Amino acid sequence: MRIFAAIMSGLALTGFSASATEAATRAAATCASFMQDYPKALGTFRVSFERPLTITRDLFGGDDGIDVHILATNADVDGTLKCKGDAFRRFEVRISGTADAATSANFAQFQQAALSTLFGWDRARSATVVAAMSADADEYLRASIQRGDLYRSGKVEYHQGGLYDLGVIWTEADHTFVVTTQDGP
Repeated sequence: MRIFAAIMSGLALTGFSASATEAATRAAATCASFMQDYPKALGTFRVSFERPLTITRDLFGGDDGIDVHILATNADVDGTLKCKGDAFRRFEVRISGTADAATSANFAQFQQAALSTLFGWDRARSATVVAAMSADADEYLRASIQRGDLYRSGKVEYHQGGLYDLGVIWTEADHTFVVTTQDGP
């Protein structure tokens, strides 16, 4: 967390502050725009969003109206996009915790593309935030393992203005990056 705080304060000094004003001026993303712009931000990867066949029987009458789109890629990165109507609600990408260096580098690119797509950040800013959050999550995971925690994990949260929350959760089994709205599911 110290690394992330230092980088974020450095960004603030260079005019890259993640202020509430900046977030308030940027409208919430729509699912249609995210599904269109995200593959473009990844360039060399083949990326599409697919609708899974979901068969459920709701015994309690509580349809939450959440549509799920599965991220299909030519990389070893899994993901899901959740929308309510056309309103963006949650985007998540994951890799195995034992991933090789190439897969980890691809994972970083998928995270950076999400930040660039949602916030309009340039490549350098997205890369800095992803690197800082990953370093902190790795540090927390190693500390969790050293302490002998029952559930070994490293978790970092970053609240982006008033619209979005970012999270990185690392376990020995997988690494996950999440962007979610603060409006609910």
